[in-house]
Amino acid sequence: MKLRRIIYFVLFIGILASFSMVYFYVKQKAFSENYKEFLNAMYNIENAQENLNYLILQNSIYTYYNHDAIAQKQQEIKDSFEALEESKILLDGHYTTITLSLKALQSQIQESDAKIEKYLQLNAAVKNSLLFLTRHLDNAAETLKKNSCSQECKDIFLNANLILKHYNNATRMQDLDYIKESNLILFATPTEQKNIDFVKKFNLHATFLSKEYPLYINITKSIFNSQTNHTLQQIRADFTILTLKDFKALNAFSLILFAVLILFLATISFLFLIHLRENKKLQETKESLEYSLVYDQLTELFNRISLEKKLREISKPHILLLNIDSFKNINDIYGNAFGNVLLKKLARFLEIKLAHIENIGIYRLGADEFGVLFTDTQNAKILSIAHYLEKEITSHSFLFGEVDIHITVSISSNSIEPILENADLALKLIKKDVTKRVIEYDDSLNLKKSVQENLKMLETIKAAILDDRILPFFQPIVNLQTLKIEKYEALVRLKLENGRYLTPYKFLDTARKSYLYEEITRIMIEKSMRVAKEYPAYRFSINIAMRDILNDTLTNTLFQMFEEEKEVASRIDIELLESEDLHDIEKAQVFIQRAHSFGSKILLDDFGSGYSNFSYFAHLDVDIIKIDGSIVSEITTDNKKLHMLRSIHNFSHGMDIINIAEFVETQETALLLKEVGVEYAQGYYFGHPLPVPLEHAEIIFS
Repeated sequence: MKLRRIIYFVLFIGILASFSMVYFYVKQKAFSENYKEFLNAMYNIENAQENLNYLILQNSIYTYYNHDAIAQKQQEIKDSFEALEESKILLDGHYTTITLSLKALQSQIQESDAKIEKYLQLNAAVKNSLLFLTRHLDNAAETLKKNSCSQECKDIFLNANLILKHYNNATRMQDLDYIKESNLILFATPTEQKNIDFVKKFNLHATFLSKEYPLYINITKSIFNSQTNHTLQQIRADFTILTLKDFKALNAFSLILFAVLILFLATISFLFLIHLRENKKLQETKESLEYSLVYDQLTELFNRISLEKKLREISKPHILLLNIDSFKNINDIYGNAFGNVLLKKLARFLEIKLAHIENIGIYRLGADEFGVLFTDTQNAKILSIAHYLEKEITSHSFLFGEVDIHITVSISSNSIEPILENADLALKLIKKDVTKRVIEYDDSLNLKKSVQENLKMLETIKAAILDDRILPFFQPIVNLQTLKIEKYEALVRLKLENGRYLTPYKFLDTARKSYLYEEITRIMIEKSMRVAKEYPAYRFSINIAMRDILNDTLTNTLFQMFEEEKEVASRIDIELLESEDLHDIEKAQVFIQRAHSFGSKILLDDFGSGYSNFSYFAHLDVDIIKIDGSIVSEITTDNKKLHMLRSIHNFSHGMDIINIAEFVETQETALLLKEVGVEYAQGYYFGHPLPVPLEHAEIIFS
């Protein structure tokens, strides 16, 4: 799932980078086009400006002049400037300086246009005058050729020709030095009429030229020296600097996008390979899960799910359930790995022994339990197979290197619905009978009745807890020397809705098999401490099992109550149920130390029954032992039991451990206990368990 999210994220980055590349391409293409558009408009202006200057130069040098060509170039400059001004690249605020320069250029173009208009006017007038003077001299020259001319005529012609030469030189060279002389008009006073007319006409135009020619030359030079070209060059230079920065930024961005794209491709390729590997693992896991849904991983037999599915598909099913006896002991002695190998060997053994039988399936149902499912087979035949398997397994040696293991199995046979449940009930029943190994389920066994009774009892316990009908009863514990009640044992009772009370023998075993047991213990602790607070003259003992000690929540609750009521806690003793197997000695000792810190005494209950272990005294700080009733009840009639009682008393007395004798039901027993030296006694002779302690503390032998 994490890999998938990473792939989605990388794909998102890749798609984003791809869109960015497309956007960048469009942006870059538009920028390039706008760049070209701007430069093209600049080129057109510069080209038109050069052509305009050339035309003006031509017009100023040669006699021929073409005002239309000049006007056309002026219009080209205007059109190109408009195109330049409307260029899309200038919409970018980055190019504000260019926009400002264009405004200056526009002013210079307008100023240049005004000068050109003035120039054209002067140029036309000057050229007309020069043309007239040229023709005027040409006509005079023709006259000289045809007719004799006086010296006066010749002098005037020569002076006129010299003056015209000066003007022509100034025109060709665009240099006013040629016309700086003041005598650029004819100053002669002719006597002949023809000469008078010549001088008069010549001086008319020469006077005009001498007056206007300096202005004409200056305005022509100012047009050539216009700031327009300089401004265009500056705009081009500034534009080049700005666009170079933009191109560098675009190139950098392009490289970044390219790197991102390469990284994306590399990453997606890498993730794709990982995905393929993960997909392969997933496929293997899927196949493994599919296998595990049908087969048992350890033995490779069909599993319980397969059995349940098969039961729904077939008619007339019959099943054998096989369970290895004391399999836990095998695991404890040889280890779980050894036990697993044994299960696999047993699986192969069953396959071999049942290979000749048709329409069967062999299943491992869990732990050390196997099932053999038959279809439409006679019960007698299947029961015979069950006995056959039991004998074959019992007589078979399972070899593990040099270790030779023999096992026994319990087998139940059933064909009555529900198949598995009934077979399991029968198997549990036969497990309790060491004389039988094979059983066939039958309704007459009444196995379901026990289950139903357990379920009913659980509901009764639940209801009692909810209705606050779990109550402590108190049985007195008497000091045999003073015959006074010094202690009470809190014993649990369940009050039924009809007002009757159930003793723990009726419901506590069922409760122990469920989570309700811990809740009952908590209630007993809480209510017992409440009663102990009301009766400060007595000590009270409550029963705690090993499972309670291992329950951190429960023990923390107990000691929290002790912490809140320390005076009461100092009169609360803990009875450890020895029959519950105090297997975790270390944790039990930690619990005892905490209890001792509040002043509690530790009692070991039912000592002398079952597998009582004297080694408890070496590891546990026990203060009191309660001698089991199976010994106490027979000390007046059985010398062996009396000897056991004396031995327990002497042993514990030597360790400064006090004795309490249970199940004291007669005066004779009480007197004998007193004679032996047992300190305390408890039983029906002194009092039955009651809802509250007795008001008086003295007991009188009757």
